[in-house]
Amino acid sequence: MSGRRRLVLTSLLEDPRVSLAILGAGAAHVTLTAAGLGGWPCPFYHATGWPCPGCGLGRASVLLLRGEWRGALRLHAFAPVLLVALAVLGAGLVLRGRARERLRTAVRWLEEKAMLSAVLLSGALIYWLLRLLLDESQWQLLVS
Repeated sequence: MSGRRRLVLTSLLEDPRVSLAILGAGAAHVTLTAAGLGGWPCPFYHATGWPCPGCGLGRASVLLLRGEWRGALRLHAFAPVLLVALAVLGAGLVLRGRARERLRTAVRWLEEKAMLSAVLLSGALIYWLLRLLLDESQWQLLVS
């Protein structure tokens, strides 16, 4: 990569099969959660006993889709980020021509100039660590 940052979202938009797989998995997880069936179990939690950075994200996304902002953000502050990312992947699959190219250009700019991927990854890890260190009582809420 010779000094260049990896453009994660841009790469996904350029590979429709991977975009579709990620969008499908995310939509399936949120749908199963909304139906009360729960998503799939967290392998990180089952291996370590600690909630992962994404634990609670599916349930928070369902709350957000139902318009329950306060509950959603209390459960996981990155739920809006997940839903926007899934929407961008979906748009990348359905848009054609100039509209698709404008979307890719905007996402590329956000990743190159605003360092979107690095900011989101760093933010998610810091958020996770703060939740673990400052609010132990919430662990069961995250993984139940």
